[in-house]
Amino acid sequence: MYESWDTDFIVKMSLDQVNLLIEEARRKFPIEICGGLFGIINGKEVLVKKISFLRNVLASRELFEVDPEEFLAEFIKSEREGLQHIGFFHSHPGTTEPSKIDLKFMELWPGTIWLIISSLNRNIAAYRIVNGKLRLVYIRILHV
Repeated sequence: MYESWDTDFIVKMSLDQVNLLIEEARRKFPIEICGGLFGIINGKEVLVKKISFLRNVLASRELFEVDPEEFLAEFIKSEREGLQHIGFFHSHPGTTEPSKIDLKFMELWPGTIWLIISSLNRNIAAYRIVNGKLRLVYIRILHV
């Protein structure tokens, strides 16, 4: 589904962060989890420093919608902590491929990282829209 790899861009996350996302997705299954990613952008690298779980106001197994008031509060809090908003995450009950609805929202936030976690097989993938095209982003898992 994606156009190609975004070879100039990398997302760095700790193994603990990846496991936290996977476990929360499994715990809330079949409801999709969602939230924001905050961290440090250094050129073509993004370091995830904070994962903010936000309420899925749709409480759906096929769709998610981040609570806008919770997101704004986390956004402001994270900026005060010296962190930047770098993206969003949500889970899927199946694969990590973006749905048609995901793609619509990704187009509204070009350049933003979108992590998708599979509740089914514990996979995780990162995407972003670059020049109107969907790109798969490399995730480097840090063992710290």
